[in-house]
Amino acid sequence: MPPMLLWIAAALAEAPPIEALEAWKELSAPATLQAEFVQVRHSRLLSQPIQSTGSLAFEKPDRMAWSVDSPARSTFVMDGTQVGMAFPDLGVRETLDLASSPEVASLVTGMMVWLGSDLERVQQDYELTWETDHAVLIPRSEQLKNIIGSLDLTLAGSPKRIQSVTIVEPDGDRVTITFSKVRADLELPPGTFDLPE
Repeated sequence: MPPMLLWIAAALAEAPPIEALEAWKELSAPATLQAEFVQVRHSRLLSQPIQSTGSLAFEKPDRMAWSVDSPARSTFVMDGTQVGMAFPDLGVRETLDLASSPEVASLVTGMMVWLGSDLERVQQDYELTWETDHAVLIPRSEQLKNIIGSLDLTLAGSPKRIQSVTIVEPDGDRVTITFSKVRADLELPPGTFDLPE
């Protein structure tokens, strides 16, 4: 096969199918998202899975609040380059400026890239395989591979929204997060991305 045809074949092999492009277009449309979630962690070290519940708020391009309500309260927030974690019941509160820690910034943004559903950015960080209403993301960088084996996204609805994500860790442990009451393009209230005191 001539070199130019080999190049075209390789490019087409990497290109997502049309239905994937349409789904990602729908996923990436909202500027804001809110949802409730149930998170289930399966680990070889646990006799039973651990379930937690909470809520998510996201605003493009880089603002997120991930709040766990039970079994123990915790909040993770990201606002630009500022990230923080709080455990109100323990009186613990920590913040970090990602601008001073490029490696942590790369990990955090790489882990969150599926939330914004920017297909170009997803493909920079992950190898993407696609089936109807289902996508699997495999990290490209060794840095991300150290914490994520794969991300398995299930899509549903019209327009498409992420229904669940399963994060498989390199050791085989996994976390499945199932979303409900997903609301898009809402005006988020002031303080959504502040750490609780």
